Amino acid sequence: MGNPVVGRLDTRAVGLAVLVMAILGASYTMVKLGLRDLPVFGSLTLRMLLATIVLVAYVGWRKLPLIYRGRAAWFIAAQTAAFVLNQALLYLGLTMTTAGRAAILFNVQPFFTLLLLPRFVPSERLTVRRSAGTAFALIGVVLVLIERGTAGGALLGDLLVLLGALAWSANTIMNKTMPRELHTVSVIAWNVAGAVPVMGLLTLLLEPRATWHFTAAAVASVIYLGVVAAAAGFVLFVWLIRTYSAARVNMFVFLSPVFGLVIAWLVLGEPISLLQAVGALAVAAGIGVVNSGA
Repeated sequence: MGNPVVGRLDTRAVGLAVLVMAILGASYTMVKLGLRDLPVFGSLTLRMLLATIVLVAYVGWRKLPLIYRGRAAWFIAAQTAAFVLNQALLYLGLTMTTAGRAAILFNVQPFFTLLLLPRFVPSERLTVRRSAGTAFALIGVVLVLIERGTAGGALLGDLLVLLGALAWSANTIMNKTMPRELHTVSVIAWNVAGAVPVMGLLTLLLEPRATWHFTAAAVASVIYLGVVAAAAGFVLFVWLIRTYSAARVNMFVFLSPVFGLVIAWLVLGEPISLLQAVGALAVAAGIGVVNSGA
């Protein structure tokens, strides 16, 4: 792997970052479709299991290393723990609070990363431009999501979602400081494999009487979330974080709920208001501010 690029993102990086956020944004709609017929943690178990099979098969086909020792092995263990914690906290929080509140709270993650990353990667220094752009984009996310209903929800659920966002920031920082000998696909394979027993246990504990209907929509949801979102989206995102400025790439996370809004409108017929359209423009403006200049 070459030296990380700390300046503005090139055309390829921007295109891939937008593609990843479109993939992850579509996940909101696919989750909704799947949860009509499958339990929350049950569908997550299937999603992570499918992603594990695909990624391990790819690792074997490419003859990539999967077993590491020493510092690399400890890193994989720590990063997998952060990934599993992020997923478990987010979805546990979603069982206690509304989707609108959770989406807003979870999208404070770039703020956490912006503040913490310079302590571990000095080149990712906190600048006025990055701070202003991040604030701009976060305001846009709030405008996009505020009309979806943020009332209600338990304080504990909100706290769990925030802790999940903090765990995601930890995962992002570890991606940036990953030992050079680790391959991105191998690391993601360990991440999703580690999530399988945790999500399976949560299914047994929290959803013992849930009904499982493997309809066409449910199967499509699991395949999309397990192969396209987890196996492809996560791998591309980690590669971008490792190769380019993590602070600049992470700004594109704000596009995920914007894509989610548009795709839900196209697929589910959910309306888009003027306020939400203005919010989407604010997100784009914030990303532009962060990625302009050196």
